[in-house]
Amino acid sequence: MRLSEIAAVIRSKNAGPFCVTIDLFFDTREDYELARASRLLTPAGVAGAYGVSEDKVKGVHWDERVLGAKVSVLRWSSSSDPFCTDYFGAHLHHPLAAGELDPAEVLA
Repeated sequence: MRLSEIAAVIRSKNAGPFCVTIDLFFDTREDYELARASRLLTPAGVAGAYGVSEDKVKGVHWDERVLGAKVSVLRWSSSSDPFCTDYFGAHLHHPLAAGELDPAEVLA
């Protein structure tokens, strides 16, 4: 199952010129817990989804009050780079959204 199949909202935006943040929200506690238990939504899993080193992932922060999470990743190019293909960071969530929440990867 892909993250995009269980997340009600997945969106990305710039968090300054050198960082992008991805917001995730879930409709049910079950979906939230499944995503939270997955290795995809860890610094190592996020790094793998984006093909960057783990030190480029600034964090994965969870908030059960709103059944949501925030993922922060350093951008591979500045948003002010003239060759930047996503100036606002609005499409940078796609690699994570396509990530698999494989039951074999779920931690006990």
